Amino acid sequence: MKAFKFISQLVLLLICITACSEYDDGELWDKVNSLDDRVTSIEKQLKALNDDITSISAIVGVLQSRLYLTNVTASGEDYVLTFSDGSRVIISDGKDGVDGKDAPVINVRYYNGRYYWVQTINGETTWLNDVNGNKIPASGMDAVTPLLKADSDGYWIISYDNGYTYSKLLDESGKAIKASGKDGDSFFESVEVTEDELRIVLKDGTEIVIPLGEQSPYKAVNLGLSVKWASFNLGATASSEQGGYYLWGDVTNSGIMPNYVAPNIDNICGTKYDIVRATWGGTWRLPNKAEQIDLIKKCTWTRATVNGVSGMKVTGGNGNSIFLPSTGYELPASGPIGTTQIMDKSSGYYWTGESYSDTYGRFGYVFYYNSTSYYYNGSWNASMVKMAIRPVKE
Repeated sequence: MKAFKFISQLVLLLICITACSEYDDGELWDKVNSLDDRVTSIEKQLKALNDDITSISAIVGVLQSRLYLTNVTASGEDYVLTFSDGSRVIISDGKDGVDGKDAPVINVRYYNGRYYWVQTINGETTWLNDVNGNKIPASGMDAVTPLLKADSDGYWIISYDNGYTYSKLLDESGKAIKASGKDGDSFFESVEVTEDELRIVLKDGTEIVIPLGEQSPYKAVNLGLSVKWASFNLGATASSEQGGYYLWGDVTNSGIMPNYVAPNIDNICGTKYDIVRATWGGTWRLPNKAEQIDLIKKCTWTRATVNGVSGMKVTGGNGNSIFLPSTGYELPASGPIGTTQIMDKSSGYYWTGESYSDTYGRFGYVFYYNSTSYYYNGSWNASMVKMAIRPVKE
């Protein structure tokens, strides 16, 4: 009886061994290998993306210091940028690139005189904030360079203290973002070198424009219209700067709202009341009504972000373009005479050199845009508001 029991157990053991020896573990190893491949891919991607963040941080310093490029050298898919202070930055022209679904695009936006870090996920751009809800500075003495990483659960995490601590990266809904991607991903979409500037387009559609060589003070851009338009606003030194705010016809820029009295002239373009002519000289002047209409009706207007500044890109029929940064407008504020406030900062408002008078005072004509469209022949009280100016050249 005992012998029979032993033989039965032996048979069962042999059946088990046979069954185990026939077990196909290929599927399990496929999963393990696939996981290894994904981890390796994400590690490669992380290095590339963190290199891109470092490059963007360096470029922010260039923009803040108003440097220009002295040399651009292409090496495969990389570009070596040399600046006027001798510093160098390497960027990669993204061959595949993130699209806002596999990974966030880390970039910067300009706000109240400084650059801050933002993320773009699925087309939505939000500020990167610390644990207290403060924006993360990308420029200034307290600027930081974020570091991306994937945690053990497979989600993107980010550090603002050189990798000492990390927190989950969250989308606009507050949800953690699954880490995925492929080797070759980059925040940079394309790099274009023209005769006088380097134009970098990032995956979130924003642009970085850096002058190539020392530029002439006032650059006139041919848009195929009756006049050439300046590449930047009066009072600015780059296309992304808003420049100054001016009262209509205040050639010395010394008028104080609301006591200022505008000249009683319908058209000051090129006259002694034209602050552009007085400041820039030559044939530079304020645009007139017909020229503002041409700019709007004969050009293509698209929302754009250049060097972290939101605005409108205006492209002529010949393919050339100018960028009109968001400016808002300046009004008197409560307090002592001369106290002012900037309104509607996300829109752009620009004087022309023509005006009209009625019982309420003199009103200057304006072309402007907001979040939905763009307009011409708007009119504002010349004694009560300051606006930006985009000069033209005959």
